[in-house]
Amino acid sequence: MLSDAGDRPESSLEDMNVFVVSGDPIVGSLVDAYRSTLAEAGEPDWQTAVPPSFRPINRSAFHVVVDPIGRPVAVSNTTLGKIDELSLAPYVDPMNVPAGLICECPSIAVLPEGRIEGLTELLYRSMYTFARRQGARWLMSFVDPLTLTLFRDEGIMFRALGRVTTHQGFEAVVIGEELRVIEGHLARARPEFLAFLTEAFTDEERVRFELP
Repeated sequence: MLSDAGDRPESSLEDMNVFVVSGDPIVGSLVDAYRSTLAEAGEPDWQTAVPPSFRPINRSAFHVVVDPIGRPVAVSNTTLGKIDELSLAPYVDPMNVPAGLICECPSIAVLPEGRIEGLTELLYRSMYTFARRQGARWLMSFVDPLTLTLFRDEGIMFRALGRVTTHQGFEAVVIGEELRVIEGHLARARPEFLAFLTEAFTDEERVRFELP
């Protein structure tokens, strides 16, 4: 655990910055080689080409909240892929397998001195924005049953995709839902939170994502 509070000044949410570090070095190298081959062959769109049936270029990402003096106070990770490419796949019930591209958000960490109101919401927004812009259809995570209840109480309508299991003495369950379903519920129950989540999108993106 990284923790070095020292004389850290008190910070507000407005002082925080969120950085996204994404990319897969192996995938990136393969894509570079593929594009070089196309360039040598004279293909006009070689700079943006992606190998057929290829996993997303920005498959993995870390979302890091940094305080005003440059110290990380919270972090989460995301991975994009089909269900059989993701770490949570073994815990998903066969009857509840999500279809299409999934953004998996398996873990989150917040330093005790970084726990200010709204901080985790900054991570949620970063992960949601990343998922949308990378073309994900689903969000999926691994939480304790109480967190699932809290999400639903707050109008974020995830559902259990598997049974509750025990890991290192703690209960956990895979949760998930289609992005459009989450957005639809938020538009009706918590429009202000949907506005917060979608704040970074351009008008063109809002149309493309068919946001409510």
